[in-house]
Amino acid sequence: MKSIILVIIFSSITLHLRSQIIDGRVVDSTHKAPMEYVSIGVMNSRYGTITDETGNFSLDVNNVSPQSTVRISMIGYESQTYTLEEFRHIDKSFELALKPTRLEGVTVKPFGKEWKIGTTGYTKIGNWCGWGGSRFGKGHEIGTTMDLGDSPVYIKSLHIRLHRQAYDTSLYRLHIRTIEGETPKDELLSNNIILQISDESGWVDIDLSEHNIVLGGKVALTLEWLKVYGINENRAMKINEKVTSEYVLFNTKRKKGNIFTRWGVEADWKCGNRGSPSIYITVAH
Repeated sequence: MKSIILVIIFSSITLHLRSQIIDGRVVDSTHKAPMEYVSIGVMNSRYGTITDETGNFSLDVNNVSPQSTVRISMIGYESQTYTLEEFRHIDKSFELALKPTRLEGVTVKPFGKEWKIGTTGYTKIGNWCGWGGSRFGKGHEIGTTMDLGDSPVYIKSLHIRLHRQAYDTSLYRLHIRTIEGETPKDELLSNNIILQISDESGWVDIDLSEHNIVLGGKVALTLEWLKVYGINENRAMKINEKVTSEYVLFNTKRKKGNIFTRWGVEADWKCGNRGSPSIYITVAH
C-alpha cells in the first residue's frame, strides 16, 4: 500500500512539473511555414523564449499566475495575446498574420552629408555590458538612446564595439523603438533585421543600407540576443569573480548617455544613466 501511495505521489509531482512547461509551434498564416525567432513571453516578467528554426518553442511558466498575459509577437506581424489559462488549453499551433505597413513618402539622398550618432568612444578599463551563457540571454536586449533629429535621416550602417566574445558567431535582432518617458515603446522597424557577429573583439561595422531605414526623432536602439555557435574554451575569462567560457561583452562609455536592458522578451525595461554601450550609427540626408 505504501508503495502504491508513493507511486501516486511521484506521478502527481511529475505531472505538475511537466505542466509548468508549455510547448507549441508558430507558423506563417499565409504559407503555413515555420517561423524562427518569434517571441513568446509573459508580460512584465522574466518568463519568455523564442522559437527555433522549426517554429517550435518551450515556455517555462513555473509559479506564474493563470491570469497573467502571454504575448506572441514578431516584427512585421500582428501579435496575439492570451491569458495563461487560455494559453494552456488552446491548440498549441499558432498562426501569425503579416501586419499591413503604410510607407511614408520620404525623399532621401543617401550620398549626401554623413555623420555619426551615438556613442563612438569607450572606457578602456573595467566598463562593459553583455550576456553570459549559451541560453541565459536568449531574447534579452541591451541598447541605448539615439537622437536622430527633427528631420528624417537615412541609416547607412551600425557600429558596435565588442569588448570580447567567447563564441565563433553570435546572432542578434535589431530593434528601433519610440521612447515614451524614459522607456522604449513602439517598434519602428517593419522587417526583421538579423545581425551576425563573428569577430572576437574590436569595432564591428554592419551595413544597413539594403534595409532602407528612414527615421527621425529620439529612438531606442537595442540588440536582442538570438543564438550562438561554437564555444571557444581558449577565450574563458573572469566575469563577476567567476571564470566563464560563454559570454558576449560590449564596451561601454562611462558617464556618456544611458543604457536600456530587458531581461526577458516581455520583461519590464530598465534604464541606467551612468553610461552607454559603445554603439553608434552612420546616417545621411
